[in-house]
Amino acid sequence: MRSASLCFVLICVHQGLIFPSGADRVKDWTDVVMVPEGTAVTLRCSDGPAVLSEQVTWMMMRPKENGWTSVFSVNTSRGVTGRLLSKLGDKIIQIFEDVSLQFTASANDGGRYLCLMMQGSETYREKITLLALVKLILAPAPPVPVNSTLRLEAQVSPVFAVAGGTWLSPADVPLLTVAPSPGTLLTKLPWVNHRDNGLYTCSIHISGQSSKSQYNFTMSVKVDENKVASVPNIIYDPTLSKASLAQSTVTLSCPSIHGDYVRVYWWCADCSKVLPKKVFQSDRWRNHMISTPKPRLQLQDNGENISFLLRPELDDAGQYQCEVFLNDKVYGQSTTVTVLKGNAKSSSSSLDLTCTYAMRSQVAKVKWIHIQRPNFQLPVRAVIGRLTASVALPVTPKTAGQYACTLQLKSGQTVRYTYNVPLTPTERPCCGSDLPAKATTDHSAEPPLPPAEPSAVLSALSLLLFVVPVVAVAVGMLLWRRGCCSSRQNVDVERTLSHYSGEVENIYENPEDLRQSSPHGAVYMDLKPTGEADVYKELDRYDPCCG
Repeated sequence: MRSASLCFVLICVHQGLIFPSGADRVKDWTDVVMVPEGTAVTLRCSDGPAVLSEQVTWMMMRPKENGWTSVFSVNTSRGVTGRLLSKLGDKIIQIFEDVSLQFTASANDGGRYLCLMMQGSETYREKITLLALVKLILAPAPPVPVNSTLRLEAQVSPVFAVAGGTWLSPADVPLLTVAPSPGTLLTKLPWVNHRDNGLYTCSIHISGQSSKSQYNFTMSVKVDENKVASVPNIIYDPTLSKASLAQSTVTLSCPSIHGDYVRVYWWCADCSKVLPKKVFQSDRWRNHMISTPKPRLQLQDNGENISFLLRPELDDAGQYQCEVFLNDKVYGQSTTVTVLKGNAKSSSSSLDLTCTYAMRSQVAKVKWIHIQRPNFQLPVRAVIGRLTASVALPVTPKTAGQYACTLQLKSGQTVRYTYNVPLTPTERPCCGSDLPAKATTDHSAEPPLPPAEPSAVLSALSLLLFVVPVVAVAVGMLLWRRGCCSSRQNVDVERTLSHYSGEVENIYENPEDLRQSSPHGAVYMDLKPTGEADVYKELDRYDPCCG
């Protein structure tokens, strides 16, 4: 009887090859059972009411296998009473009256389980159950030291049983969850303390058909406040040295690792025996970020590594150290930032160009130069951290132009501040009274005027060509009007004198007669000499051209 059953099972296995058997095939299961490793699991042959069958066969296929392996086969025509035992490898499987399986799941028990119910030579019911095993990892192991990075991880096998999932805090708040590898759900809690105690839940979403769409698994976290995690030695990258103009952008690099936790320390420039200040910290997993007291420091995260953008003022110079924590390791990157700031201040006698710099320990040299005349000797005053060049006023063609303050680091990097000094414009006197009584020229005191530009000469000629004709016309009109008045008055005088005296030659004989007998509208002329220079005055009340 036993051999006949075995023969029948072999026939069923051969017939079962028509079922999908590849590990990468379409999701062909009808149910998913997910349990933690090391716990008891029950696989049922049927979800419906019990039915009579002559033969029940259980087979399994592990994730990386391509064929079914027989677990056991039992003839149920006479019924199953009590509990049967079957051995699969080193595992004992229990078969109950409803032909369900029960065993303690281990790491290698995940995969598909096929139950065939046969009546005669025909299979009238089959069920494929996907058994997924979950391995929950808590590191470091409880009790967890303060300030350590806690890892909560769920590893599911087979990996294709998982459609997604997330970790939840004790307050049921979703935590950042990533999948570092297929079938793995990971979250972290950097720098834990007693506030992180509680029960954390991993909610796993099932892939494919299943009676349950998700499974939840919990882990308890207990932080030991009496135990503090030791900080390992920091692994440093080579120190960088950078220079920047004030309010320009400079990049502060961090180790090329996408870590769990980032913090940045700052040592002020040119300070001795000063403790560093924490100016930035970021918890990637809790989505928590603090940036004080450097608001000009901005985080740049491209998903692979991080860096910072700094728009420094003079007091932002110094050394910045970026520390990246990843699990139980710390990586560091230090950058020294030298800041150069320039300004100009004018007085009655000079224009002072000053460049101030901070982080002097990194500076090799600083100098002012005239860009157009590099060999021009500038009067320079230097104090610690400041260099001032003076330009005498008024600005001459020799001193006008662009000035540059160049700072060079010991690493060879340079940064430059430039300032443009325009030529002082010359003003001409606007009135004759402003001219000196005697024109003098002191060639020793004043530099010779530069030759006129061609454009200025052309402009002067154009203006002269326009003004000369206008002045000539105005003078001509004035002379014409004066001539008109003079000729008209002379004619009237001649007519009057000739009419009343009869002799033009002797006009000085009887002037009183002319005044008494002249008709209305006549011209009165007093032709008596008044001095060495004879001046004659004409009066005409009716001639508008004479004023």
